[in-house]
Amino acid sequence: MVTTGSSRRWVAALGVALVALSALAATVAAGRSAKATSVDVWAIAPITAPNEDESQIPAGVKAAFRYVDAHGGLGKLHQKVVVKVCDTLGTPTGEIQCGQSAASDPKAIAVVSPLIVRAGTDFTAQLEKGNLPTINSLILTPPGDFTSRVNFTLWTSQFEPAGCAVMAGKAVNAKSIGFTTVSLPPSIDQENAGIAAGQKAGFSTAGHVEFPITTTDVSPYVSQLAADKPDLTVFSGPPQLGGAWLAAASRLGTLGPMCVPDGLVSYQVLAGLGSAVQNFYMAGIVPETSWSGYPLLTRLRAQAAAEVKAGDNSASLAPANNPSLVLYGWIASNAAIQAAANVKGTVTRASFFTALNHTTVRFGSGKGALLPPINFAHPNPIAQYARLFNTRMFLKKWDVAKKAFVPVPSVPAVIGDKIVP
Repeated sequence: MVTTGSSRRWVAALGVALVALSALAATVAAGRSAKATSVDVWAIAPITAPNEDESQIPAGVKAAFRYVDAHGGLGKLHQKVVVKVCDTLGTPTGEIQCGQSAASDPKAIAVVSPLIVRAGTDFTAQLEKGNLPTINSLILTPPGDFTSRVNFTLWTSQFEPAGCAVMAGKAVNAKSIGFTTVSLPPSIDQENAGIAAGQKAGFSTAGHVEFPITTTDVSPYVSQLAADKPDLTVFSGPPQLGGAWLAAASRLGTLGPMCVPDGLVSYQVLAGLGSAVQNFYMAGIVPETSWSGYPLLTRLRAQAAAEVKAGDNSASLAPANNPSLVLYGWIASNAAIQAAANVKGTVTRASFFTALNHTTVRFGSGKGALLPPINFAHPNPIAQYARLFNTRMFLKKWDVAKKAFVPVPSVPAVIGDKIVP
């Protein structure tokens, strides 16, 4: 039997225990609260615009951060990452509005792998106002983007038509090169750089043709360029239009040697054309997602598969989905993850920006590296390209039998800002 005195002692002890448990619970809750402080990362691209569904890039971003969230979180405090996707609608206004939304988001720490093709200067201005950095895996729009302090670029498509001209021109022993692109200012800038690089390398220019990005039939433009009889055609435009160009050229009987920037082609169209495609090249920046010998690609495949399983089919690495674009978003996200690991405390916009400016990002080692190491503390010594930290390109060729791209080791790699006069 419990006496009154012992009952009082038991109640008192219980009270002490409850106070201790409450204190412990408060401590744990505080710890969880600090750990659970989330940050936002923005992924910006045209998704619903005609000929410009680039949803694979945001899908690559989501795949990388889904893995991070499932394995402890971002940085030393293990913060949750929320990926916010903004569709630019393929318009200048849409690009600017996405930039404004990201910059005004108090929890945003970065924009990762944006695809901006119409209002680059104004978009960058929005990020500069908000002091919001962007880790850009496919920077397109000169001139401001190439010098802005908010841009941390992994590579640029600015020199890819030039890389095509120099490397593919050598591969097919061309004498003349024809150029074609969509009629957008950055695309025309790239085309002009390609023309200049080709001429510097000793190739003549056999015409150049520009066409609207909204076109539904590229056949007239294919015929127009074919009339100039180029030994090599350099095409620059969205993958959907690259596929349409190939199909039209095959149908018209004018399909000859051709080169496009990395990832800007429909693999499905290439495979469907079979042996008609004998000399098709890409100015490569990163390996194909199917290549062996790259440990990080094994990780990409697993994370992309998890993203697809979660319901995001845009993360598929199937050839028909243009898997290089998934890699673009994923690799830029991994640069962000590496920079966040260098933040000593809470990852905020300011602390993340500071860390970026002192981070060297690595994507494997030796021959298994997806990219060379990039030190964000060392800008490009060429002032007009200050924020272009890596301009290396190598040549890929479509293998008809394998229905895949393979490297062309017989043609040396080039450095973009060195081959353009």
